[in-house]
Amino acid sequence: MRRRRWHGRRSSDETDPRDARMRAHSAALPAGAEAREAPPVRPVNWLPLLFIAPAALVVFLISIFPVADAVVLSLHETRFTQMTRFVGLDNYAALLGDPRVRAAASNSIVYTFGSLVLTVALSLALALLLNMQTPWQRLLRTIVIVPWVISQTVVALLWAWLINADFGPITHAAAALVGSRPAFLADPDSAMGALIVVNVWASYPQATLLLLAALQTIPRELYEAAHIDGANAARSFRFVTLPWLRPTLMVVLIQLTLLYFNMVTLIYTLTGGGPLDGTETLALRVLKLGFEDWNLGRAAALGLIITAINLVCSLLYVRALGSKADAR
Repeated sequence: MRRRRWHGRRSSDETDPRDARMRAHSAALPAGAEAREAPPVRPVNWLPLLFIAPAALVVFLISIFPVADAVVLSLHETRFTQMTRFVGLDNYAALLGDPRVRAAASNSIVYTFGSLVLTVALSLALALLLNMQTPWQRLLRTIVIVPWVISQTVVALLWAWLINADFGPITHAAAALVGSRPAFLADPDSAMGALIVVNVWASYPQATLLLLAALQTIPRELYEAAHIDGANAARSFRFVTLPWLRPTLMVVLIQLTLLYFNMVTLIYTLTGGGPLDGTETLALRVLKLGFEDWNLGRAAALGLIITAINLVCSLLYVRALGSKADAR
């Protein structure tokens, strides 16, 4: 018997079951949503990770691993380079009760603050001078940056000869003026003063160049407008130059604070922390604890304390810089 073919639309009683299932599935979807096929799973591309891996390994070996190792070392008692037993926070407690550490902390504050005040003042004055149009401008800029290219060891040896109590040229000139030869490195107070002066001489070019670059970005129209308003040179410096230099000054302060607070080479070569530990800073105390007393546990603990102080100072500087920027 021949099957009868139907043409046209089906009746409601003869609906295809597949159509019914599709309509039920569409009704279950949210309004406006369409059924989509799941995207194919793509294989992981390991090539970028392969390029990043060497740099990540270097960062881990230089930055992360030493800190983690110092944390473990600071919690142990050590004998030479070997950890003997776990002591917890005893190394930190011993450092807080050590009078030499407290004296070194005071010396660090005096050394850092004194160097900062003199360096920023000298650098700002030199930057203003070098920003003027003079015939000897290029020569002066070359002379100013000379101390920056000399290593701290060479600077210390040079100044140790210049202020030597027996044959130093500066000592000889001072003797001609006052009639006696001053021993700059024989007294704790004069040794700290001499150390600050040497440090300022060695580090002012960096701050000078940064401030000079910032000065050259100040639009001349600001000075012309201040002059039209009747401002003299002092008021122009106060209300135009200083506000414009404030971000650069904050960057200079952050850099120099970290440099001075963690400085070892210049101090160790010039004074060795003496006389009578009068120039021994916290950073130098870490060196002596670790490689003269061979107490690596306490040296690691003190190094972590210095790291925490650096982080706090940096955060305070950055917050101050951000608040000044918001105020502007």
